[in-house]
Amino acid sequence: MFAKIRHVAIYTENYDRMAKFYQSIFGMKKITSGMTDETGSYNPNRGHISDGVIGLALLQRQPGFQAGLDHFGLEVDDVQTVLDRLKQSYPNIKVARSQEHVPFAGLRTHDPAGNQFDLSQKGMANVREGYLQEGWDQPRWLNHIAIRASDPAHLARFYREVYELTKLEGFSDNNSFYLTDGRVCLVLRPFDMTSHRGLREGLDHIGFKVENLERARKDLEEIGKSFPLSAPRKIEVGRDGPTRQKNLEDCKMCSHATSDPDGVLLDLAAE
Repeated sequence: MFAKIRHVAIYTENYDRMAKFYQSIFGMKKITSGMTDETGSYNPNRGHISDGVIGLALLQRQPGFQAGLDHFGLEVDDVQTVLDRLKQSYPNIKVARSQEHVPFAGLRTHDPAGNQFDLSQKGMANVREGYLQEGWDQPRWLNHIAIRASDPAHLARFYREVYELTKLEGFSDNNSFYLTDGRVCLVLRPFDMTSHRGLREGLDHIGFKVENLERARKDLEEIGKSFPLSAPRKIEVGRDGPTRQKNLEDCKMCSHATSDPDGVLLDLAAE
């Protein structure tokens, strides 16, 4: 495939408990060294973690930054081809250089709805450490990133034309689009401001494949007992809780809806 999803980032004020959750439940391992901590200092004990393919950056939330899912990342065969396609068909899309400390990508760009993502290519100066490695296979891995959009069809055309993601047969319909890079999916679903308070355009949730759904559910229960601070948060609470739960469960790749310790929405499905 021309493009592959390789990265997702979450802003958090609780790196340790979030890292404990993703490492314990999904077997993620550290692949880079050093990140900014809550004091604003470089902390060598922090780093991106990975399922062997997707790097997860648990970034320190700073003033003015929203917590939760922030961006994702694509690795392409040829960045210049992307730039040429954008210039021809999407001239309003902006592309900027990433900051030097970013370990995954040299460029940052966005889609027509404003969702930002990193853009990487093998050989770029910024790409380093675990992102240079071939990776590994493991039984639990991130298999989709979901975006809410006012016009999912328009975004689907963009990702197909520019990045050559392909339609996942048997999932897409007139309202939702499930695009794949051959392994990981980008799910584009509509949003409806009347469906529940706070539902809006943008990154919505991430989903994981697990080797055994019941075993994963038990692991989620166990971490709540062993490490209460890293326990998943319940979705179905408050006035809007049942609707939030249903909206997540309506994702066609969802078999079990949950969330991480910060409340970032997750769904799980068995292989």
